[in-house]
Amino acid sequence: MNANIPTVSGHQFKPFSPHGFSLVEVVLAVGIMALGVVTILGLLPHGLEMSRRTANEQAETRIVDQIVGELQSSDWASLGGLLDNGETRLRFDDQGLKALSPALTTYVARVTLTEGAERNQGMLLPSNKGGAERNKNLRRVKIEVAATQSNDFNFDNAPPAAVVKRFTCLVAKMRP
Repeated sequence: MNANIPTVSGHQFKPFSPHGFSLVEVVLAVGIMALGVVTILGLLPHGLEMSRRTANEQAETRIVDQIVGELQSSDWASLGGLLDNGETRLRFDDQGLKALSPALTTYVARVTLTEGAERNQGMLLPSNKGGAERNKNLRRVKIEVAATQSNDFNFDNAPPAAVVKRFTCLVAKMRP
């Protein structure tokens, strides 16, 4: 009669045991599992928020890098039209790339010179001699980036809910 009992590693076991888990063991196991699931679900919104913030930071960094790269490679006399207008507005999509259509705009960037005198005289550098000297091969550019679709966004008086990131970069004259 014992010929039908399977063996594992030489040990015999009975497929149907009258002993099972007690109610206390089941309740504790379910409680521990529920605690783990609730903890993971509680961290989910925080993780999504961090992911969104990281994506925004990456897009803003890409925007600033792209603008500075274009200014560095543009004609020094006009800085890509920036010196003619005093300010330039550019539209970007959610990835930080130039928007091909106004409907795809997620970020608007405003590029300005920080000082009007830097147009012709160059950037004012501190000196150990007591005075300040101007370097005609450097210009300081202010780049402001806002997460908005409006090209007419007011960077000077932005609404309280709008986050405007401001970056100051030095642009050097690369070619004679």
